[in-house]
Amino acid sequence: MTVFETNGYIAVPSTRRLPFLCHPVRIADPFSGLLRAFHSCLLGHSRGGIIGGGDLSVSAGTTLPLTAAQREIWIAEQRLGRANRVFRVGEYLEIHGRVDPVLFEQALRQVVAEAEALHVRFTEEHGEVRQVVHRPGDWSPELVDLGAEPDPGRAAREWLEAAVARPMRLAEGPLFEYALLRLGPDRFYWYQGYHHAVMDAFGSLLITRRVADVYTALAQGGPVGPSPFGSLSDLVAADQRYRTSEQFTRDQAYWTGHFADRPEPAGLVGRPSTTPERYLRHTAVLDPGELSGLRAAARRARAPWSHLVIAATAVYLHRMTGASTVVLGLPVTARLDQVQRRTPGTASNVLPLRLSLRPDTTLRELLDGIGERVLGLGGHQRYRAEDLQRDLGLPGNAGTWYAPVVNVMSFDYAVTFGGLATTAHNLSSGLVGDLTLAVWDRRDGTCPTVDLNVHPELCGDDELAAHHRRLLTVLRALSAAETSLPVGRIDLLTDEERAALLA
Repeated sequence: MTVFETNGYIAVPSTRRLPFLCHPVRIADPFSGLLRAFHSCLLGHSRGGIIGGGDLSVSAGTTLPLTAAQREIWIAEQRLGRANRVFRVGEYLEIHGRVDPVLFEQALRQVVAEAEALHVRFTEEHGEVRQVVHRPGDWSPELVDLGAEPDPGRAAREWLEAAVARPMRLAEGPLFEYALLRLGPDRFYWYQGYHHAVMDAFGSLLITRRVADVYTALAQGGPVGPSPFGSLSDLVAADQRYRTSEQFTRDQAYWTGHFADRPEPAGLVGRPSTTPERYLRHTAVLDPGELSGLRAAARRARAPWSHLVIAATAVYLHRMTGASTVVLGLPVTARLDQVQRRTPGTASNVLPLRLSLRPDTTLRELLDGIGERVLGLGGHQRYRAEDLQRDLGLPGNAGTWYAPVVNVMSFDYAVTFGGLATTAHNLSSGLVGDLTLAVWDRRDGTCPTVDLNVHPELCGDDELAAHHRRLLTVLRALSAAETSLPVGRIDLLTDEERAALLA
């Protein structure tokens, strides 16, 4: 297992901490010269030129209501009274090989023109917040050449950390940014940054796949094909239909019934009183043996391996706090129809997963309970957790009555750019209530990354690292355990902690 040190949004090797890079590094010829020639000869100085099929289906100047997901993010940001970097989501894609920067920018421009969610600004009209669609405008990606730096990898991490630290303002925009970082002739990073109000992880994946497809088509001299994206107005209309439907009423009854007794959350690190400007992160990468063991255990237990991650978190919380009822947060895409699943934007939701544990509860019983609860949750996943919190009259900010959040993201990131393989890396996944366990399974041939993020008011680096190590210890124990094992007999101590106790 490879372990990294906490450094704000970015997990960096534990040999050093990285300062912010205050001033973006500008690219040098011939990298930039190629792009200037491209703009002059092909686009005729027009920054809006695209290959075709990129016209917005919603006219510029159109105002649309916010979706429920957007409205909750807007409320959270307004509560702070200022833009905050924690509402940014960001990733970078490591592209293994020589990227043609001209074709890459051409592909980006095509996809940016197709994705309507990227062009909105938020405005308040007569007491109602709406989103206004703008033309793509004079937009271009930042192109950063780090090839001459003594340590291009370190320079890239500094650049990325500085980028993801900059807040985006909902009323001003733009609410997205892209950059292509050149670390060497055959090594490139593609950075994607968004305000969470316009893009979630699923939407970002749609963008990634489309850019890869367009780049590949251009590199091969073939047609890019029509845009696969749905319209932002369709996404808004689907949300409005749901909120006035019988399904909404059934979902509300389901959730208020399950939490009518308003269980007290059993947290590891307490409840935050503020929204931070940043959060702490500790990261590990499962090694191939650990991943193989986890998958083998899931097959034996006849359960998805993500349920073992949930079980490990529930067991750890139960054992550390003694609570017999734990309420975890479980993120869901909340995209149940084809329009939602092909439209970039934000729709994700975090819903409570309630589990009961006793010391004599067996792993089999726990996994069966998780399976039953997850199935019920999935069928009612469009009902907002914030609505439920208001229904129940629970105090505090959204997301503070369940903890920790367990986010297993198993998305297919096996994308290629003209045959070049890629590796995806998360930089920031949005607001952290108190503690979030995020497992990134990219299905791209790499092993899953396990991040533990925490509100810095509640936990220091050393305590966060200890929680992270113990959670992984429990996960390994469950991977090796028989399903008849009671959870009270699962060892929480790491090898180092046991050796220290016995010394």
